[in-house]
Amino acid sequence: MHRADKAYRTRSLWLLAAIVVMCVVLLWQLQSWLDSLTFQLDGRDPRTVRQWVRLLLVGLGFALAIPAVGLSVSLRRLAQASRGEQRFPPADLKTLRDVRVLRGPAALAWSRRVQSGSTVALALAGLFLGWAAWAWWHFA
Repeated sequence: MHRADKAYRTRSLWLLAAIVVMCVVLLWQLQSWLDSLTFQLDGRDPRTVRQWVRLLLVGLGFALAIPAVGLSVSLRRLAQASRGEQRFPPADLKTLRDVRVLRGPAALAWSRRVQSGSTVALALAGLFLGWAAWAWWHFA
């Protein structure tokens, strides 16, 4: 049995609460920003509006791709550590709750699944970057 790290659990829950509060504040501010943007762009020429849409969509594509790449790297490291130790979860991994340890073929199967998840996250990042490139080209 891989025992949970209670301090890690507490820190994770506080971090999650802080992220939820930050997201609520950002969503509240997003509405104000979009209202001011609508006021600024209202009556402008279509070229200016296209340029704004272009920058917004490209920025959104990059903003979504960065966490996907980070997730992919993290999952790939987890899969490699698990494969190297023939154990899932790896001995140095901190967990939020107690987890049954898998060894041998079962651990390798988990490692392959985590590796596949890493590949999917990287493909998603590529999709977001492709979308950003398309928006850059389409709204030029």
